[in-house]
Amino acid sequence: MSGLELIFTGSALLGTALLLLSSVGSGMRVRVHLPFRLPHPHLRFLRVSRSDDATILPIILGFLAMFGIGGLFGAAAFGFGPLGQSLVALGFGAFGAAVAFGLFAALRRAEGREPTALRELVGRRARVVVSIDPASRGAVTLSYDGAVQTLPAVAATRIPRGQEVEISGVRGLALTVRGVQPP
Repeated sequence: MSGLELIFTGSALLGTALLLLSSVGSGMRVRVHLPFRLPHPHLRFLRVSRSDDATILPIILGFLAMFGIGGLFGAAAFGFGPLGQSLVALGFGAFGAAVAFGLFAALRRAEGREPTALRELVGRRARVVVSIDPASRGAVTLSYDGAVQTLPAVAATRIPRGQEVEISGVRGLALTVRGVQPP
């Protein structure tokens, strides 16, 4: 086995193994600190954000795995020399990276938006479904994130069931509400 075939075999095994490991569970997180800044190209059709950092690893590993497989394929199937093997390896690697990029871009677009935080509900109106006393929690219901939600609520005054309230704040996991005067 030549040195080039050894590089291709190692690349194929390492890339494939790490790609499989990165897809198990929540994936593995690898942080690499580089002593210099990498340039960030600004292309209109390509939006890169900090949350996209996780998709870089599968693209690199897809390239690495397919680079090794392509190099071995170039040697075994076509009988190419070192230059031909390297060109086939680069072609396969680019294809592997493109497939990984396409798959992860599609998965990213399919993700739902972030759920609403309780503090984002301040100022909205809700209806009391369990009476609220200053000494005990009650419950309010309101619609957000595409569903009707029932949440615990506290208030400084007694608010009977069925009354409309305005959310004025968040205290722990409960909403702070105040009664709304009917128009």
